[in-house]
Amino acid sequence: MTRITALILLLLLAAPAWSAPDGEQLYTRHCSVCHNDKGMGGIGLPLSGEKLEHFSRDYIFKTIRNGRPGRVMPPFVKLSDAQVDAIVDYIMSWRKTPPQNWPDTPVKGDPANGERLFKEKCAACHGEDGKSNGLGTGVTLSRERKFKVVPPALNNIGFLRSAKDSWIRYTIRNGRPGTIMPSQKDFGISDSELNDLVSYIRQFEQKHNEKPKPEQEPPTLVFDSPYDFVTTVTNLKETLKGLNFRYFPDRYMEMGLAPDDQINKKQLSLRFCNFNLLYKMINIEPRMGVILPCRVTVVEEKDGSVKLYLMNMKVATQLFNNEQLSELAQQMHDSLMELIEEATL
Repeated sequence: MTRITALILLLLLAAPAWSAPDGEQLYTRHCSVCHNDKGMGGIGLPLSGEKLEHFSRDYIFKTIRNGRPGRVMPPFVKLSDAQVDAIVDYIMSWRKTPPQNWPDTPVKGDPANGERLFKEKCAACHGEDGKSNGLGTGVTLSRERKFKVVPPALNNIGFLRSAKDSWIRYTIRNGRPGTIMPSQKDFGISDSELNDLVSYIRQFEQKHNEKPKPEQEPPTLVFDSPYDFVTTVTNLKETLKGLNFRYFPDRYMEMGLAPDDQINKKQLSLRFCNFNLLYKMINIEPRMGVILPCRVTVVEEKDGSVKLYLMNMKVATQLFNNEQLSELAQQMHDSLMELIEEATL
């Protein structure tokens, strides 16, 4: 064997080691911002210690791949299977015991009785519709909430695609260590009742398949004003007061970008806020502060027409992947539409 042939063979043998994904590095890059170092939790749920003890590799893999639509956890669809496997290996290294494997066999029961049991035993934390009664997601570190760790949304399609029936059944029966999730075996639940509950929870998946896809909307809403620039601004300010918005000082769009004597004063941003609604949104998602307060920008075009530019709150809040936040964003959107309508009548 020549030296060149030997070198090529050595490189080929070493290649898999060089190309193997680094799970710790991938976790730090993609996961630690929410789940913290070593899975301590924060915006995302804790992943360390006893909380991992009855999760299977398959469950964590599918959770990373599917995410939790409508919650803060995004789907990591661009990562390769090898990269997701590396992250799972790294997370599972925090366990004290080997991971359990749960059978794929579907659980069969009476979903009608399961619904009755769910409302009786589960709805107080997981919500009557399975969306969870906890505000936001993850762990509360900065302010008081009903739950330190928000109960999972059991009707979430990402959860349903990741969790096997046998695992859901085990969790209901035995509870969750380190959380307020109780063991139902302490309350005398029967095997058939367990099957009924799992069958009811699994029915949420069918309801997701029946939902129509929401129409895509533009991130910026644009409106024409029938008035001149000064009248439009005046109307907006008066309407803001009438709708109980807190109004902040005017800010020209070019402030800080051009000398004061060269600022275009026909491009004005009006900043305002409904503090009651703002508090509710921040309580669900603290990062909402980066897109608040609300603002409407009034611009006089070169032809003398006046346009109003407004952030589409329904689209902006989709970035946070949280259904509860989206519901409040709809309320904010409705208030903003009322503002525009009143000011441009």
